[in-house]
Order: sequence, then structure tokens, then C-alpha cells
Amino acid sequence: MQAILELCVEMDQLAEKTYNSLAKNCTDSPLKELFRQMSAEEGSHVGWWQDLLHAYEQGLMPNIVNSESGLADRMRSLSAELRAMIEGEEVPTDPEAALALAARIEFYMIDPVFGELIDLTEPGRAEQRRSAYSTHLERLISAIEQYYEPGSLAAFLAGILARTWHDNLTLAVYATRDPLTGIHNRRALDTHLHQWSAWSSRYGRPLTVLLIDIDFFKGINDDFGHRFGDTALRAVAHAIRSATRSSDMVVRYGGDEFAVIAPETDSDEYCLLVDRILETVRRLELNSDDGHTVPVSVSVGGVVAADIAGSNPRSIDKLLATADQGLYAAKNAGRNRASDPIVLGRER
Repeated sequence: MQAILELCVEMDQLAEKTYNSLAKNCTDSPLKELFRQMSAEEGSHVGWWQDLLHAYEQGLMPNIVNSESGLADRMRSLSAELRAMIEGEEVPTDPEAALALAARIEFYMIDPVFGELIDLTEPGRAEQRRSAYSTHLERLISAIEQYYEPGSLAAFLAGILARTWHDNLTLAVYATRDPLTGIHNRRALDTHLHQWSAWSSRYGRPLTVLLIDIDFFKGINDDFGHRFGDTALRAVAHAIRSATRSSDMVVRYGGDEFAVIAPETDSDEYCLLVDRILETVRRLELNSDDGHTVPVSVSVGGVVAADIAGSNPRSIDKLLATADQGLYAAKNAGRNRASDPIVLGRER
């Protein structure tokens, strides 16, 4: 994993250096400013990967790739191609050649591997970073479209660059999102919970993990059909997402079961969070095809990791098993409620 992140740093450093050279040598003033912006943005991208590399070296980030050697080999190949392309040519001065070189750089940088790594390696910031890179790429595409005729080959290739980036984003989303509800899937949970557990124990910050189950969901499917059951799942997922913070992760954990990872959430904040979730779900108005209003409720259980700084990280299995105990307590108490938080460690 370290080699992979080092390669991410190396590739963006190459791009930053090249854009800086283009900004110095290009004869077109608007393009000089564009390339200055692109260079500065590549510098911030370098910072992303360096932050993640530092986190990995500090033990705050797990290995997230099944075949690290295969991915590292693929990235070394990409890096070698990029370096050969950049270092094998004189820095162009005329606008068309400069834009062509910039487009070739970004073609390498939109490889799907980068989108997936961004999505998996830092909780809570993936969407911001994808958005920032989209802005970076769209700025270049806009410049190409301004300098070339709409029907030209260059403009057509700029459109392909944009389409490829958006397609790659879609592929990354498929890898970490549940297709029915649009929220994160179990794969994303396993990765991010590992990271948050390491972060929580290292710095002594509270971490809450919830498990949420739709009450009597089998009866909903039996009485109103599986299509309505899917509607209920989507509605509950949206309700939970709307009741949580942007920094919290909402996951479809199983068939009718959801999970929430809520960093910086102690036992008092746990109570506020689960109350919001319960009430938001209760307010849902779902109507079946025959006009019946179908009430929906959930049961919630959870754990709060509240260890002192420097503790060993809690395992994913331990956190989820403890949250599951709370969920069963809520069900046994009558459902449509949350259990008290189970605290591991000691709270400040």
C-alpha cells in the first residue's frame, strides 16, 4: 500500500512540474494563467496523497487492495508512460501543442485507480476531492473547446476526456455504493470502519457505530410485494442519511439492515443521533399501490468506542458484534426504539 501511495505522489508531482513549465513557456497569456492554476491544483493533489501516505505510515490506514502487487505494477507502468511522455519532449510554447500535452497528462491521471483510491482511503472527504478534481479537469476541457472549432478533432477528444472521467467515477461508485439505495455498501464499511477505529484509538476520540433494522420488514414484503419493499428500503436509507451529519457514513449493511459510522460522537451525542433517526423514519409516509398508508419504523443499537489515546484499535468484528447486541436489545424491548449505547473503554 505504501508503494501505491508513493506512486500517486510521484505522478502528481510530474504533472505539477509540467504544468509549471507550460505556464512559464506558453506564449498565450490566458493559457499561461490556466497552466498556473493547473500546476497549483496538482500541488494540492500531491498534498492529498502525502497526507494519506503519512496516515498509512502512522498506522491510521489499512491495506485496502486485494492484490497490491498487481495494482502497484499497473501504476508503475502508468507512471513510466507519463514520465516518458513528459520528459521525452521539449516544453511546447504554442497554445495548441501546450493544450495537447495537458490533455495527454490528464488522460493518464483519470485512470479509474485514482478515483477508487480517493473513495476508499479517507473517510468523509472523498466527495470533496472528486469534486475538486472534476473542476480541475473541466477547466482544461473548457480551454480546449475555446481554442478549437466545435467540430474539430481536438474538441471531440476533449469530449472523450470528459466522458471517460465521468465513466470512471461511475465505476468507482459501483465499487463502494449499494445500487438500490445509493448509500455506501459493506465493502466501504469494512474499509472506513477500520480507519476510524485506528484514528479513534490513536487520538482518544469517541467513535459511534450503529446498526439499524427495519421493523417487521418481511411482513412489508409479504403484504405489499418486493417492489414496495424496495421503495421502503430506499426511503429509510434516505431518512437515515438526512438525519446524520455529512461526516457520518451510512451503509446498507444487509438486506433490511443499515449501519452508521459516526466519528466524534460520544454517548450523549449518540442519544441525540438515534433520536433523530427514529423520528425521521417515523415521519415517512409510504403508500402502497392500493392506497394503504404503510407505517415504517426501525430499531437501533450501537456502540461507543471511548478509549484513551494510544490504545490498541478496536477490531471491526468487535465493534459490529457489540452494536448488534444493542440492536437485539432494542428489538427485545419492543422495537421502534434504540437501546442505550454500549460503551467500550472510558469516556472523558
